[in-house]
Amino acid sequence: MQARDIMTTTVVSISPDVSVRHAVAMMLQNHVSGLPVVDDHGRVCGMVTEGDLLLRREVRYAPRPARAPELISEIDLERYIGSNGWCVADVMSQDVIVARPDSEVSDIAESLQVHRIKRLPIVEDERLVGIVSRRDILRVIAEAPTTILPRGDEAIRLAVRTRLRSDLGLTPQKVHVSVRNGQVTVDGQVESELKRRAIKVLVEGLGGIAGYKDGLLVSPAHIQD
Repeated sequence: MQARDIMTTTVVSISPDVSVRHAVAMMLQNHVSGLPVVDDHGRVCGMVTEGDLLLRREVRYAPRPARAPELISEIDLERYIGSNGWCVADVMSQDVIVARPDSEVSDIAESLQVHRIKRLPIVEDERLVGIVSRRDILRVIAEAPTTILPRGDEAIRLAVRTRLRSDLGLTPQKVHVSVRNGQVTVDGQVESELKRRAIKVLVEGLGGIAGYKDGLLVSPAHIQD
């Protein structure tokens, strides 16, 4: 699945030259927590989000204590500009991570998680064509079809063994899978409680089984006191 399959194409964007108050009004009006900042040529030049505005002077009831000039750092100056600047260009984040319409959704989701951001502008030929947000990723999860196993105990057993090998690297020599009336039992010995939990999650996530019975033992050498 690619970005073009899930992205929002009607994107509310803003110019870097408009006021911060106008940007806030647009966020509130459109029920969004961030806006791509687009220059006169349609290129993404920044991003302004709720997080960029949390330290604004408008929410402080008292001015910050004065500091000696020699103690004011470059970071202090950047924070001052972000807190007091009049226009969007003063408060926006300029290092914007973007993706293309053919970017894989899994890669976009990883970028959102790693960089702790909520949305990714989608650009093509340097122009903004869409945006993918965390909510779009959640819709993919909600609409994803459940893996349904084939009917019959032997077919289920073979399918579970295949998934254990492909997902967790577990061969029939390490764990034994049996199925009776649709109930899956996994026996054997594993190296850790975490691997035992992973097996449980794998089996219970498969559709078409009647239940899961855990017969696994954790190797004594890996059990913590």
